[in-house]
This record gives sequence, structure tokens and C-alpha cells, in this order.
Amino acid sequence: MKITFVKPRVELSTLVKFIWVFESPVGMPVSDTSLAAPNGSPKLIINCENSIISTAEGRAEKSKEQGLYFVGNRDVPVRLSTPHGKTGFIGIEFYPHGAYPIFGIPMLKTANQRFQFDELLDNWGKSLSETLRNIGSIEGKIYFIQDKLLESLEKKQLQSSIVEYCVNSLKSTHGLMQISEMERKTGYSRRYLELLFKNHVGFSPKVLAGIFRFQKFYKKWASGKTYSDLKDELNDYYFDQAHFTKEFKRMTGFSPLQFTHEVSNEFGRLFSIR
Repeated sequence: MKITFVKPRVELSTLVKFIWVFESPVGMPVSDTSLAAPNGSPKLIINCENSIISTAEGRAEKSKEQGLYFVGNRDVPVRLSTPHGKTGFIGIEFYPHGAYPIFGIPMLKTANQRFQFDELLDNWGKSLSETLRNIGSIEGKIYFIQDKLLESLEKKQLQSSIVEYCVNSLKSTHGLMQISEMERKTGYSRRYLELLFKNHVGFSPKVLAGIFRFQKFYKKWASGKTYSDLKDELNDYYFDQAHFTKEFKRMTGFSPLQFTHEVSNEFGRLFSIR
């Protein structure tokens, strides 16, 4: 299993966090619990070889080979698997507010869901999907898709400096910034900020804050820290240990102790330590 990270074009760098390429001669390891935990990023997935089976909230969905899919922002975990065989797919990870200015789709419509791209965006999605299927190399697909994302961004002009400021503030404080502080600093009401977030991000500021708070500790797990190593910091971010356990289980499907002792998730680790 190999994951390669590609830097997005400068013109997209405030909206696209990174691009990654997954390659394996045998697919995802059967013995590994390959888990995609919530990270605040909607995604575009280009299946180059093999299919992907994603399971969330008890529902399994199959992404077909040579398909193009949009995955909305999630606040629940997804388990991933593939049939045995040569596998390759490309992922484009957007910042929480990064997909809306490009696609113009209200992100609340896509939250916790996966869509075939030509069903989500009609003729443009169909044209994009067909052209990608006819491009042989991974490098060519990445170059082409970035060109098309940039074209769409320039046409739509839907970026919001307010949302970008609020998302960055939540990120830099690991989810501790209160919405009352956002109201004070932006001059906008809670109701208006929540409407903006649901359109641009798919979730309220409170839900995104919870994802960022969880990610602070998830990244520590990915770097090799144990649950015991994390305990000293918990009170700064959660009401108590029971609150942390509840949130961690919501984001991963496992209690913190179960996760650190029973789950390998090398796929998830590689993303989190990046």
C-alpha cells in the first residue's frame, strides 16, 4: 500500500488542502481496519483501478472503477475496503469551505453522503467523468481535474471571506472558539453565521468545532501516542473523560481504549500524520 501526496496548484491552494494517490497491487489490506474518520474535508474521489466499498452508519455503497464521486463533509466514520486486486484511486481533499465556491452546491445537501458526480452536476459532471476515463495516466487526470476546478471557480465567484475567517479561527483554536466570539469579531448574528456555514461547509460551526477538537487527539494517536498519553490534555477540550469517550466513539465507532489497542488503520494513520 502506497499513498503519495500532491501539492495543489497555487490558484486552488486556499480551497484544496491536498491531493493524494492511493496505489496497491492487492487492494486494501484485509487484516487492516481501513477507517476514514471525519476531518472536515469534502472530497472528490477518482477511481482509476478497482472498486471501493464504503460503509457508514450500517449502509454500504460501491464506487465503481473509472467512476468520479463527490463525498460531502462527514461527522461519522466510514470503513473502506476493496476487492483483492490492483487498486488505484485519486483523492482531492478540500478545506471545509473549499468545495462550495467551485461547485455551487449547498453543502448541507451533501453532508454525510456520497454522490456519483454526473448525477450531482448533470451535463458538466457527465462531461468531466467521461474525459477523465479517457485519460490514461494519473498525472494527466490530476492536471485535467485541477484545470476544470479552476475554470468553475473563476466562473462562480462564490467565495466568502467571513466563512474562511471563521473556519480558520476554529481550526487554529482546535474547535475552542465560541460562536459568541465569532459574532463579536465578524459583526454577524449567530443565525446568519449558521446559515452561511450550512451552505458553504454543510455543518454548523458547533459541529465543525467538534471535528477539529477530535482531530487534535486523533493526530496524536496517529503519531504514536497512547490513550494514557492524551489524558492530561482532555480537560482543556472536553467537559470530562466521559464526554471525550462519547465524541471519540462517534467519530471512529470505537472507544479510545478499543481504538488504541485493537485498530491498526494504517490508511487513516498515513493521512493524519501528514
